[in-house]
Amino acid sequence: MVRGTPLYQKQHPKCANPACPTAFHWTGGGKFFRFRPDPVSAGVSNPTADSQGGIHGVRHYWLCERCSHVFTLVYDEEYGVTLKLIWPELAAGETHRELSAA
Repeated sequence: MVRGTPLYQKQHPKCANPACPTAFHWTGGGKFFRFRPDPVSAGVSNPTADSQGGIHGVRHYWLCERCSHVFTLVYDEEYGVTLKLIWPELAAGETHRELSAA
């Protein structure tokens, strides 16, 4: 599993796909995602939630235009926010070829 990178985790925000170097731009297209670090406690009042991941514990992610055609982001209880192929039937070789085209 490949974990997604939160949008503002680093000084220069970029695509949530760790293998993609595309820098975030408001007009660059792509797809936004919001996840709480622990969806089970989303309905429970947690005074430390604001400091853990932004406003009300929500973390923001962005997939660039190119990556958003190949991947989506999903929450996995064991790994957290991870990349998931939109079309899992794609052969691994095709996926790597897609991602390596810059």
